[in-house]
Amino acid sequence: MRVFAGFVLFLYLGILQADDARLKPALGALERGDHAQAIDALKPLAAEGIAEAQYLLGLALEEAPAPLGDFQAARSWYLRAAQAGYAPAQNNLGAMHYDGRGTGRDPKAAFEWYRKAAAQGHPEAMTNLALMHGMGTAVPRDDAEMVKWMKKGAEAGLARAQYYYATMLQKGLAVGRDLEGAHDWFLKAAQGGHKLAMQELATIYEMGLGIPSDEARAKAWRERAEAAK
Repeated sequence: MRVFAGFVLFLYLGILQADDARLKPALGALERGDHAQAIDALKPLAAEGIAEAQYLLGLALEEAPAPLGDFQAARSWYLRAAQAGYAPAQNNLGAMHYDGRGTGRDPKAAFEWYRKAAAQGHPEAMTNLALMHGMGTAVPRDDAEMVKWMKKGAEAGLARAQYYYATMLQKGLAVGRDLEGAHDWFLKAAQGGHKLAMQELATIYEMGLGIPSDEARAKAWRERAEAAK
């Protein structure tokens, strides 16, 4: 049985950030959902070779609704930024190769781009790399590598990685069973807004799995999970 059978794989997450002040208007437009303004503002900066601008332009083109959206153009801009060593672009390019958006589906290429971004400490890439090792996708299944990279993603603060790592500890998947440790990681993920972690945490408090039961906390987390998106 594959370790992550039934898990949601490769959830795409665009990381919006801009160290260059010239990118801030475009970043604001992206956050407002104004893709047209963002694309117009980013094109000249991307053409100058600014990797952040190339990444954000790829993101805008990938997320924009028709007729602005263009997966192939998004992939092209991601590739330029990725080749310059920009980790967020490497991760997103890996996602496009994995899903077959803007290019043919190529898990091996996805793995290599995730690996490059993960080596730079990109949390999403570390998590995606862990999942590929755990599923045996593009490479032979390697539980030790899966645990290593998932823990790194969790320690980097990514709620999704914290949830997966907590689940591994709870069920003893490729790592020793540790209910107390699972609680701690579910708590971190829940505090980071992860809905499934909130639900699991409510069950842990309700049933006293690895910790004393606490009906008040169970109820509080159940309510937060119901209110979460």
